[in-house]
Amino acid sequence: MQNTIKLMRLSLGIIFVWYGMLKFFPTLSPAEDLAIKTIDIIFFNLIDGSLSIKLLAMLEVAIGIGFLSGFYTKIVTIIFLGHMVCTFAPLFLLPEFSFTQAPYAFTLVGQYIVKNIVFILVGIIIYQNELTKEIR
Repeated sequence: MQNTIKLMRLSLGIIFVWYGMLKFFPTLSPAEDLAIKTIDIIFFNLIDGSLSIKLLAMLEVAIGIGFLSGFYTKIVTIIFLGHMVCTFAPLFLLPEFSFTQAPYAFTLVGQYIVKNIVFILVGIIIYQNELTKEIR
């Protein structure tokens, strides 16, 4: 089981470094516009879009590196889970991007968001594993 959990952690690390790196280069990330619009709403347009996407990129790359390195995995997982919860914001804040027929027919963007349920479950497993290490 430990090897499986390590593979899950490494997989999330690769995905987050990859997705995060794309956000450093304008128009490469398919989630760029959605992320900028969501951050604009959440922070009342206080953060410039080009800055907000770079900050998000840094967060995602840092999470990815944290998972890949295996250092401070418990803290990285908590930050990751917080980030994952925030990825559901567009379903409520920008439903026109997420649904063709709310609440059951997702757009490709909506599907991109909902797949994060699997990421969250993997994060929970990684976190539980870290807790059991502390108990031993």
